[in-house]
Amino acid sequence: MAAARSGGEAVTRALRTRPSGSSPPQTVATSAHGRNMGLLWVGQFVNTAGLMMLVPIMPFYLRQIGTSGLAETQTWAGVAIAAPALALTVATPLWGRLGDRIGRKWMVVRALLGLAVAMIVMATASSPLVLMAGRLLQGTLGGVVEAAAAFAGSTGSDEKRGSALGKSFSATAAGALAGPIAGGLLVGSGGLPQLMLGIAGSAVALAVACAWGLREPGRTRAADERSTEARPGERERPSVLRVPGAVALALAAIAAYFGVYGLIPVYAEHVESTAADRAGASLWVGVLHSVMWGATLLGSFWWGKHNDLTGRPLRTFALAAAGCAASIAIMSLPLDPYAMIPFRLLQGFCFAALAQSAFLHFSKHAPGEHKSTFVSTANSYLLIGQSAGPLLAGPLVAMLSTPSAVLVMAGACSLGCLLAIKPCLDEKRSRIDPGELTDNTDLAGIDATRPIPLTSQRAGVAAVPFRGWLIDPRHLGSLATRYATPWNGEETSSTPVAWQRRGVIVQDRQPAFYAYEQTGPHGTLSGVLAAVHLDSALRTHEEVVPERATQLARFMDHGRMNLDPALLGVSGDGHITRQLARTTRQQPITEVRAQDGQTHRLWRITDRSARDEITADLGTRAAFIADGHHRCAAARQHRRAARAEGRGPGPWDHFPALLVDISATPLRLGPVHRILPQLDPHHALRTVSARFRVHPLHGPLRHWLAALKHHADREPAFLLATPRGGFLLTDPHPDFLSAALADTPPPLRSTHVAVLDAALVHHLWHARHVECEPNAATAIHVARRTGGVAVLTNPPSQHDLRTAASSGIRLPPRSTSFGPKPHPGLVFRTLDEHEGRA
Repeated sequence: MAAARSGGEAVTRALRTRPSGSSPPQTVATSAHGRNMGLLWVGQFVNTAGLMMLVPIMPFYLRQIGTSGLAETQTWAGVAIAAPALALTVATPLWGRLGDRIGRKWMVVRALLGLAVAMIVMATASSPLVLMAGRLLQGTLGGVVEAAAAFAGSTGSDEKRGSALGKSFSATAAGALAGPIAGGLLVGSGGLPQLMLGIAGSAVALAVACAWGLREPGRTRAADERSTEARPGERERPSVLRVPGAVALALAAIAAYFGVYGLIPVYAEHVESTAADRAGASLWVGVLHSVMWGATLLGSFWWGKHNDLTGRPLRTFALAAAGCAASIAIMSLPLDPYAMIPFRLLQGFCFAALAQSAFLHFSKHAPGEHKSTFVSTANSYLLIGQSAGPLLAGPLVAMLSTPSAVLVMAGACSLGCLLAIKPCLDEKRSRIDPGELTDNTDLAGIDATRPIPLTSQRAGVAAVPFRGWLIDPRHLGSLATRYATPWNGEETSSTPVAWQRRGVIVQDRQPAFYAYEQTGPHGTLSGVLAAVHLDSALRTHEEVVPERATQLARFMDHGRMNLDPALLGVSGDGHITRQLARTTRQQPITEVRAQDGQTHRLWRITDRSARDEITADLGTRAAFIADGHHRCAAARQHRRAARAEGRGPGPWDHFPALLVDISATPLRLGPVHRILPQLDPHHALRTVSARFRVHPLHGPLRHWLAALKHHADREPAFLLATPRGGFLLTDPHPDFLSAALADTPPPLRSTHVAVLDAALVHHLWHARHVECEPNAATAIHVARRTGGVAVLTNPPSQHDLRTAASSGIRLPPRSTSFGPKPHPGLVFRTLDEHEGRA
């Protein structure tokens, strides 16, 4: 299928992906989503309460079951605190692979039953060795928190993923808050074994409830198809090391968690040495520990929303690590327990940001089908620090004074902050602009002359010439199909490198702009092909599908070549048009007549004065992305990866684009129809009949489209094409629209494409496999061939685009089709050399 094709003509054909914001069918989502989240939250709470109840008072409990002396007690405390994390570090990948086979639901049930077994062992422990065995079981058989965090980090929309992680960590914080309070209250009275047995019973009951109540969505068919259709190179498991700043962030996570968790066994001794009433030290330890986790509980929500708003989780991580370091360092002073409370609050609030920020960063840069793997890997870094800190805390206390050991933990957090600074700066330099994936704060309308705030560092379009790779004249015949490109070959030999070696493409000797023109029955298009800087003033009007942008970025990285040019519109005052007119009087260097009747011609613009005039004119004007949102997003992803690897400015700062002066050559705005090949036509017609007025259609397709246009001028109307024929859908029921569009931003509720996607495709039909096609006849043909349906629509109006733009909202992905589109195979641009300035 065409899902592996790049933008332009390729993306126009078919985009196989789960649409942005899609969800499981409403019948499942409404009844199961809340129950799933509730059960998982309670599971995390019980798991964490059982894990953390002994942590702050571990030295006191160990003394009750047989340890003596400071060094022995601290050593056993460190080992017992670290044991679950050590076991979990080893067991998590194994449980993860098993979960991929039998389902995450049963991993949750298994973890709760494992918690019950571990609690029974610890409740009956009469020696430190048996207690540690129970703690090892707790880590080996546990993993509820890790599974839930991976779930939150790998699902949901990008713009809300931070909040989802924050809510997930709130359950962990709540358990860590309640567990130490109970442990601190009962350690002196000898009631801890009874509490452990109570937690074991609760875990068993909850495991039964999860086995009955959890509903795990299955793997989507679209994902399976993408997996089976992928080329051999695409099926390779992506490396986590490709995430920007992965190594530095891994070390930072280890250091920060080393400091926070290494403080725990040391802290009990420190509080006991500073408390006026040494007999009540165990209670104070539990209280201060719970104070920290109470702040973590509140901070989890705040940091999650903060990460969504700023889009900079690495900055959040660095700030939080610095906050932990400062608060821990101050607590090394001989403070009264009351005076420690504000610093424990600060430490807990900052600690809440560490894990979820690391998870969010890895999740954002992971391919859609590997997000859970990337998040789990990030969690393993935290577990290393979580286990190493308590293990080394005992020897440190034996060698140093308690305040000095506390300062060591503060230094570890400081190291985590320092290690995160460079990735944080790289994140700032190459972060996703508002014009990229999911941030909806900056949307420009289709009117490129209207002043709309931009976050770009440039006021206009920065364009430079480049040394293009052109099709050798002997191979021009292959361009007649308009799909012959190095990244879209059906054979493995059809790659950029293979084309270069075989002489299919040859590179120009000097950098140039290229004049491009196409004429024919489908319209006329002319413009300048140039390499456009990614920080240019580029305005967007559509969202993109993050997984699609990531896929295209992988194509670029594998082939070391840009994809076909994006189509950019500018409102010029004649400079570009005059230069094009002068250039096109000459003989073209390439001329191809495609099978659709369009003739495509290409010229070089090498004259310095002509190039300078074009460059100066574009530098004062913003451009809107008419076609190529995904290619632009992919180019930005590729640049972020290059910057994260320490490479400075280079060819990854630009991407090829055809700049068209829409004042001289207006672009044609067309619709993008939807094809639902897996939707049963009888079901589709039956369900839609209760919400729309349905009119059977007869005659040729042009009569159908005329009827659609007539009704769509007044209200949302669509054409449902089935193997039985065509049906015009008009007069949607207001209550149906109100319910279906409840989650749609108000400015978009009147647009036909929003009604089509949100109300029909998702709310009514729960379709997961959706293809996009701008040609109505082709859409109907594909629907009939596959036995599904096609839904034809009208394009958004200028009013729709301006309304969305003025509200700061983008249209759904694949809402518009501007054209005619440039030929993708006339000139190529590689990524292995700097732009020419000659």
